[in-house]
Amino acid sequence: KQWYQRRVRGVQRVNSRNINHINGILGNKTDAPDFVDIISPHDVICLQETGHEVQLSGFKSFSDIRKTGRGGGVTTLIREHLVGHSTNIIRAIPDECSLNIVVIKVLDATTGFNTYVVNCYIPPANSIRKGANNNPAANFDFLQDILNNVKDDPVNDELVLCVDTTA
Repeated sequence: KQWYQRRVRGVQRVNSRNINHINGILGNKTDAPDFVDIISPHDVICLQETGHEVQLSGFKSFSDIRKTGRGGGVTTLIREHLVGHSTNIIRAIPDECSLNIVVIKVLDATTGFNTYVVNCYIPPANSIRKGANNNPAANFDFLQDILNNVKDDPVNDELVLCVDTTA
């Protein structure tokens, strides 16, 4: 699967990947040393299509898991030393949306500025597993609203967007 890595102020390394369900054919991916070796050096790990909440030693887990069907879901893992500087920003997702989203604010204690990490999965428009509330336009409108309004300081705060848009 594709992955992304970036250094941002206050958060040394961010990794994002679509893992296509944490419990693969060979078992739980967090039990696979190769997988753990790839993701564990990062401070923030954004996983899409987890299917379940993901736990990894040394990290705190923030998840939004699909309530019906299988697949979907996102988990953001924050390295334990950053947890005291991190806040999970919870917003109610409108009924017409079927996306999964976690937004974490990480304070850089040195500068006082924030890094906002947005981890989002938007299901395909033709997905039959999502039920009646799969509205791609509403999903993108909701995500755009978050991106436009999440930062406390629009000039100095940073935004990292980790998203799987299969819609």
